Amino acid sequence: MTLADFLESEIETGSFPGGAALVGSGEAVVESAAAGNATVLPQAAALSGETLFDLASLTKPLATGALFAQARLDLGSPPGRFFPEWKATRYDGITLEHLLTHTSGLPAWYPLYARGEGALAYRRTLATIEPVEPPGSRVIYSDLNFLLLGDLLELHYAAALDRAFERLVAGPAGSGARFLPPDPEGTAATERGDATERRMTEELGLSYPHFRAGVVRGEVHDGNAFRRGGVAGNAGLFGTARDVWALARTWLEAGRDGLAEDRTPHLPEARGLSWQGKRGSGSAVAEMSDHAFGHTGFTGTSVWIEPERDRIAVLLTNRVHPEVKPGNFHEVRRRFQAVVCRGGWSRCGS
Repeated sequence: MTLADFLESEIETGSFPGGAALVGSGEAVVESAAAGNATVLPQAAALSGETLFDLASLTKPLATGALFAQARLDLGSPPGRFFPEWKATRYDGITLEHLLTHTSGLPAWYPLYARGEGALAYRRTLATIEPVEPPGSRVIYSDLNFLLLGDLLELHYAAALDRAFERLVAGPAGSGARFLPPDPEGTAATERGDATERRMTEELGLSYPHFRAGVVRGEVHDGNAFRRGGVAGNAGLFGTARDVWALARTWLEAGRDGLAEDRTPHLPEARGLSWQGKRGSGSAVAEMSDHAFGHTGFTGTSVWIEPERDRIAVLLTNRVHPEVKPGNFHEVRRRFQAVVCRGGWSRCGS
């Protein structure tokens, strides 16, 4: 099955309105395809290989993780070393490594904007959120970890995260990935009416009067990133499949000096510094190499890297447009990885 065949099949069954897929090595793109619609509401518009997708949490490793790798900060440092408001007792024992591996114990999600919008308000709110588990005891995948890391990196580089990313990561990699895309019509649409975060906020017993009403297009889907100004450590990056490949190939060299290696062997899920390992991952398949690592994004994105096979697999979709459908999207991601592993790009399982 070709990548185009895969996309057309998934679009036909309703997995997503449109998508782009790519398989490449560290040297070249081997195969790529794009199919379907960038939007279906308010009117249908076809996508192309140049359509920018909201990469969602791929921002974590491709932007924040990459900037952290260059910063060479002490993994054992506590967040309070950088911001006085983070010296509170609630952060005792939490280190930068805990944030990067999602083992800080912080809760999975919180609508920071419900207590004030913008970077300064977020920082104050983050300093009051209580961990729900002791640090290092459990993997709790949390956007809060990377919102903290984004603030820290802006302090370290004395620059906004998007500017540091463009200068130090995207530019050298030859990637067009960016925060704050200039042309909404060049992007794939996401959800209508902030429906998911509206519901999640209500479930926490909180209220917020400024949820978006229409279809989100050209703005980051994630509410915390959007109300921080569109630039955050957890989300906000937009790009094409080729843009993601260009960023990912810099990690092929032995997993970027071990930064992606499993640092949670005592826990059920493998976590590296900003990356997820194959063990315990819902989007991986058995045929992938044991040292594969990758990441997914809520909007329907994923990237997996296999250094041993010199292979990068990228899947970008707008599966949340115009609404989030029930079901586990990891099933779609696994079908994609199976196509990659069974294709002619390399011998999987060898």
